Amino acid sequence: MQKASVIHAVTRLISSLEMELEGKGVGIEVSEDFHELERVCKSIEGRKNISEPFSSKYYDIMPRNGFWVRGFNTKGETVGTQVMRLSELGATTLASYWQQHLKRLHGGKLKESSSPAAQQIKGRVVYHGDVWVDRSCARMNLAGLMSRIALPTALLKWEPDYVYGFMDERLCLSGFALKEGYFHCEPIGSHWAEQPRDINPNDWLVWMARRDLEYLAEQRMISNPSRSQLHSPHFENDKATKDAHN
Repeated sequence: MQKASVIHAVTRLISSLEMELEGKGVGIEVSEDFHELERVCKSIEGRKNISEPFSSKYYDIMPRNGFWVRGFNTKGETVGTQVMRLSELGATTLASYWQQHLKRLHGGKLKESSSPAAQQIKGRVVYHGDVWVDRSCARMNLAGLMSRIALPTALLKWEPDYVYGFMDERLCLSGFALKEGYFHCEPIGSHWAEQPRDINPNDWLVWMARRDLEYLAEQRMISNPSRSQLHSPHFENDKATKDAHN
């Protein structure tokens, strides 16, 4: 069970971030309806469909193991999405889990090796992906602010052992991982022997342990926009879906 101090810190953090986004003309909605997510993704002109790890073609995602965050403008139009899915890995490492699932999702062939963290991450593990921001909001750090809502929401909902995602190398090196709330990054998270389809095999692994999320919420480090003012020219429009988290 979460400590009362952590719950209080997380709820204050989420409230302050929502107020900050409201000041930018963006509202936030959290939903567990993945059929609605697919409908929303298909309805946005120029946006690719929902990515494979969150598609009903591959997974049955229920309220107990998934939610997504929608950002919308004053007209009610969707301007940002982010998705979280929980996997109960138990004693299975993330690297072993990838061996079972990534080829089915993306084709190609994985090597037996992986980044060091992937060989240690296990237990209740949350995958964070499908990060997309409309071009009109690309310069307001909407993705970073939405991520800092999604991460503590996952902490409250599931008390996961780890949260992870994939991110393009350029975004990691530009400081975007920090803007999202990730303080652990490893080059080339998954190692591929044969090229996968639709994803960059050189994407970095970004991750946080539960104790990291609790600490950052209590210290309010990820709620202060003045700590990170970097702008990434690579994060815009639909390209973000593949560059930030697949």
